[in-house]
Amino acid sequence: MTGFCFALTYGVTQRLLALNVGELIRFGNGFDVQVFPGTSLESLRLRFGDAEAEIRGDLELQELQRQQQEQAKRQAEEARRLEAELRQTDALQPLPEEQADALPQAPALPDAAPTAPPALPR
Repeated sequence: MTGFCFALTYGVTQRLLALNVGELIRFGNGFDVQVFPGTSLESLRLRFGDAEAEIRGDLELQELQRQQQEQAKRQAEEARRLEAELRQTDALQPLPEEQADALPQAPALPDAAPTAPPALPR
């Protein structure tokens, strides 16, 4: 029974609005318009200055900046690792000829002519 009453009221309301009854009867505001509570943006600008600054409320922008910072850290770590590897390989590589000539060398042994084995009697 209650559902029937609601459906009937809804149907009557829709038909009255379709007939433009609003022109015959003017409905005004049922309450006084009041100021929205809280601090307005304009009052904040007056209090803290009129310098334009980006409002940091965009989560996608913050996530993008975080990802860029992480990528920069990873690149810096990779550069440090490569630099350490280069230092290690430079320490293991032989010296160039110019530097090798400057190093003291061990005294050379006299060249002994190869001796042939003695001939066997026949």
